[in-house]
Amino acid sequence: MKSSHNSHQQILETASQLFYQKGIQNVGINEIIATSGVAKRTLYRHFASKDDLIEAVMKHRATEWLRWFETAVQDRGNTSKERLLATFDVLREWYASPDFRGCPFINAVLEIADASHPAHEVSIKVRESIRMQIKQLAEQAGVEDSESFSQQYLLLIGGASLMATIEGVSGGANYAQQALATLINSAIN
Repeated sequence: MKSSHNSHQQILETASQLFYQKGIQNVGINEIIATSGVAKRTLYRHFASKDDLIEAVMKHRATEWLRWFETAVQDRGNTSKERLLATFDVLREWYASPDFRGCPFINAVLEIADASHPAHEVSIKVRESIRMQIKQLAEQAGVEDSESFSQQYLLLIGGASLMATIEGVSGGANYAQQALATLINSAIN
């Protein structure tokens, strides 16, 4: 007999994988039930609706992705400046990985037209978490206007991620990294 936590985790991971591979709108509850091996009653005990499941999957993905990104960036450089530049090395590798199907946060926003859907809020929070991480690295690197710098960074990561999502190429990370180097050099006196 599966424990409640295990079945919750099983549903979450199965739905996360299916939503990412096939698209949120293309995956029905019955497919999640069949693939996860849990009973319909069990799924509805954990998630009252598909929207609740989508929100839980997005939050789960956000937590995992942000933890991965922060750790990967920390492992890349010895200085804050090196780590800032390394963010696009990390992203380039992600974009180029064989199972990359686009940024899951961009995908969700593009798929779910309703701006009041919780998936939109989760995606905005991911952006803000990235911005705060970059703002902190920028301050440590000696960037004077770290607020403005972090907003400009979001444009670079957004552009590179959108290019990777739409075109399926990782090259946007190279251009973003070059632009970031220019930004850093002009922001540090």
